[in-house]
Amino acid sequence: MAFLLFERAVVDGRPVISPTGSTYSLAGYNLLYKAWLAHESPLDQGWHVTADELIQLHTKCAHNYTTRRLIIDFHPNSNWRIGIVELLDVYAYTWSDGEGQPSWTPLMLRLRDVFYEEYYPPNKIDQARKEEILSNLPEQASDSPDFVDFLCLGGPLHSWKLGKTGMMSAAFLQGAARDYFRKYF
Repeated sequence: MAFLLFERAVVDGRPVISPTGSTYSLAGYNLLYKAWLAHESPLDQGWHVTADELIQLHTKCAHNYTTRRLIIDFHPNSNWRIGIVELLDVYAYTWSDGEGQPSWTPLMLRLRDVFYEEYYPPNKIDQARKEEILSNLPEQASDSPDFVDFLCLGGPLHSWKLGKTGMMSAAFLQGAARDYFRKYF
């Protein structure tokens, strides 16, 4: 997956989003870790961060949701499809290791489709054409349908990184964590 920062602008009276050329990183000691610290490092409880907060953290308050969007290209190297989604919210539950430190954090990302198109042979897409398509995407309406994805973030022992490929979309939710996420869907 590619994590891309897009700019929001109004062109010919219509809102559009386009790549800034900048990227962001959710995992590691990056946006989610900084958000966890900004929320006073909660342990054994849920916490929530909006795209607006993440954008402000990433740009050191130079931008917010009015001017930027957090985009995920979920298949960046594909030559047969373009799949672009927008990150709207992150809901998290950080478990303690029992000694006052974070152990692991299941995450629920709230996302919205921005653009999806498949290009079958012989109409495969090259990088130049993809960049052209992404250069001025219509902004999705604020009431467009959303969906969720669950991920798992390791604690300090795993450098706050997402699980390995094939493992990153698995999170067993039990007890208090299950109760926290239950109220959102």
